[in-house]
Amino acid sequence: MDITLRRFIGSDGERFSVLVDSEGMPLFYPTLFSTWVLRASSNAANTITNSLNALKALCAWEERAGVQLESIFSRSELLDQNQIRDLCDFLQLSLLTDKGKKVTSIRRKPNVVSASTHYFRLTVVANYMEFLAHRVAPRLDATLITKMVVSIKAHRPGKPNKSDPDRDEIYLSDDVIQVIQDALKPDSPKNPARDYAIQMRNALMFFILKLTGVRRGELLNLRVSDFDFGANTMAVVRRPDSPRDTRRHQPTAKTLPRLLRIAPSLIKQIKDYVLDHRRNVPGAKRHDYLFVTHKAGPTQGAPMSLGAFNKWIGLIGEIVEGAGFHGHALRHNWNYEFSKLADERGYTPEEEEKTRSYWMGWSETSGTAGTYNRRHTKEKAQQAGLELQERYYQSQEGDKS
Repeated sequence: MDITLRRFIGSDGERFSVLVDSEGMPLFYPTLFSTWVLRASSNAANTITNSLNALKALCAWEERAGVQLESIFSRSELLDQNQIRDLCDFLQLSLLTDKGKKVTSIRRKPNVVSASTHYFRLTVVANYMEFLAHRVAPRLDATLITKMVVSIKAHRPGKPNKSDPDRDEIYLSDDVIQVIQDALKPDSPKNPARDYAIQMRNALMFFILKLTGVRRGELLNLRVSDFDFGANTMAVVRRPDSPRDTRRHQPTAKTLPRLLRIAPSLIKQIKDYVLDHRRNVPGAKRHDYLFVTHKAGPTQGAPMSLGAFNKWIGLIGEIVEGAGFHGHALRHNWNYEFSKLADERGYTPEEEEKTRSYWMGWSETSGTAGTYNRRHTKEKAQQAGLELQERYYQSQEGDKS
C-alpha cells in the first residue's frame, strides 16, 4: 500500500498534515493519534509532520514484514522481541519517504539516518503503538503493553548531545565564504541562477544569513514591513499558522522575537531588491513577504517555499564541493565571527553569552549560547598548553648552550 503525507491549511491558517493511502483516504489511527495526542499536546505543526513521517516509516516496516499492527493487537497479541528488534533496525534506515517519495522501497545500499532522527522515530513509534494497542485491544493487560513500549524505547541510541561536535567549531573558512560570495555576484559566470533578478534575490538571502545569523525559517518569514528603512532595523517575528501565508509547509521562527539593527549597506541592498526586482514579479503585491518565487508558473509571486530554499542551498553546496555547506552553516559562521569580535571587545563570558543570546533569539537561561562560549576555554587551554611546550624546548636549548 502506497502511503503519502499531505499538508493543508485550515480556514484560520492552522497547518495540518495527514497520512493518506493510494486512494487519498486518510489512515484512521495515525490521524486519530495526531489529533488526540500530538495536537492536544500543543505540538508545533512541523513536529506533527515529522511524527507522521516516523509513522510512515512504521507503515513501510509493516509492509516489508508482512504484518498489520491493528490485526495483531485486536487478537490481544503484541510484537515479540524478534519483531521489535527488526522494527528498530528498520527505523534506522534512510527510506525514500524521507525525501517526500512513496513508502515502497529502500535504497539498494541503504544509508542510516542520524542518531537524533533514529531516536525521534523510535520515540514516536513506541508512543503510537501504545496508543493503538489500548484502543484496539482494551482487554489486553496494560502492563504487557507498557513492557512492549519500554522494549522499543530501550533500542534508542544515546540521546544526541547538541554540543557533539561542538557547534562553535563548525564554521566555514574565509576562503570558502569568499568563493561562494564571488559565485553569487550578479552576472558571475559561476552563478547557479541565470535570471538577473533571481541572482539579486539569492545574493540578498546569502548576505542576510551571513550577516545576521538568522535561521532559514526566520529568513523566509521576513516581510517587507518588518524593516524600518529609516531606523535601519529588522524585526524577527513569530507568526505561527498565519492565514496570510499561503505555504502549506510554513517557515516559522523557532526563537524569540527581537529587533535587530542592520548595516545601512544591507538595508540599501534590501530596498533595491524590493523596488527594482520584487515589485516587477507578477503576484508579489498580493502579500509583503520579502522573498518570492520569480520563476513563471502557478506559484510565481508567492512567498518562497522551504523546498525552493533547500534546493538553492544544495546548489550553493556544489560551488565548493566538500566544504560542508548546509542551511545552518552561515548561522554557525556568524557565531564564530561573533566570538572573535567578543575577544576583540574584551567581553566577559557572561557579557558574551547574554549578547549572543539576544541576537540569536535564545533565552538567557537556555544555555545554548554557552555551547559557543566554550570556545574561550578551549582556545585558551590550547594556547596555554602550546606555550608550556615552547618554554620547555627553549629551556632545553638554553641548557645546551
